[in-house]
Amino acid sequence: MLRPALDPENIRLLNWNIAKGKHKGWQLDFSNLCETVDIALLQEAKLEYNMPSLFGEECCWSFAPGFTRPDHSTGVMTLSAAQTENRSLHSHREPWTRIPKAALISEYKLLDVELNLMVANVHAINFTAGVRSFKRQLYSLLDELLHHHGPIIFAGDFNTWRRKRLSVVDDIIQILGLDAVHFPFDCRKQAFGMALDHVFVRGLRGKTSTVEAVYSSDHNPMIVDLTLIPRLARQTPASLTSAITANL
Repeated sequence: MLRPALDPENIRLLNWNIAKGKHKGWQLDFSNLCETVDIALLQEAKLEYNMPSLFGEECCWSFAPGFTRPDHSTGVMTLSAAQTENRSLHSHREPWTRIPKAALISEYKLLDVELNLMVANVHAINFTAGVRSFKRQLYSLLDELLHHHGPIIFAGDFNTWRRKRLSVVDDIIQILGLDAVHFPFDCRKQAFGMALDHVFVRGLRGKTSTVEAVYSSDHNPMIVDLTLIPRLARQTPASLTSAITANL
């Protein structure tokens, strides 16, 4: 049964670039991973594969298309065991290939808590020589996130294969007051020795965090158990909005 709200003391998150379901066994891995998951953030999800049916008996899901053809569409998909209160879709094109990259922001109620949880699911621009387009895409999400008073999850495949790209992400998490979730046994997908997938949070604390080694994607899924911090997430000062303009 679809829940009206999430339990703020126990939120289990899955973040996974599922590689368009091209690899054998992804259905079984995804179904097994989602048995106890409250929110699943997928990148390179293929709409035609009916991934919500593997999440559970009932779920609420949203899809932001990226690469689209007449016979299929891939993008980011957010699935949850609770009703989505609000959602917004974002799309930017790769500067060279012109292939769209998507992001999706969703909002959920928390049991006995006045403030909602905001969740950003990001698949970042990849093929660029510099970081201008990459920065523009990520900073375009900030206006909505800055005006949110409650806890935040900011996660996805950020394609941080270069130090300058990671620096852009670091600036954003500083502006939003986010903390990175760390993984004791870290087998996240890497390029040039740098992890590509990340989970950042505000107003939440990671209780456990694991990366599962799989053959069903070229990215390994990340599972994080979160709990609300009693002294709930502050709103980022509006004065920091000027930092957005300065960095575009």
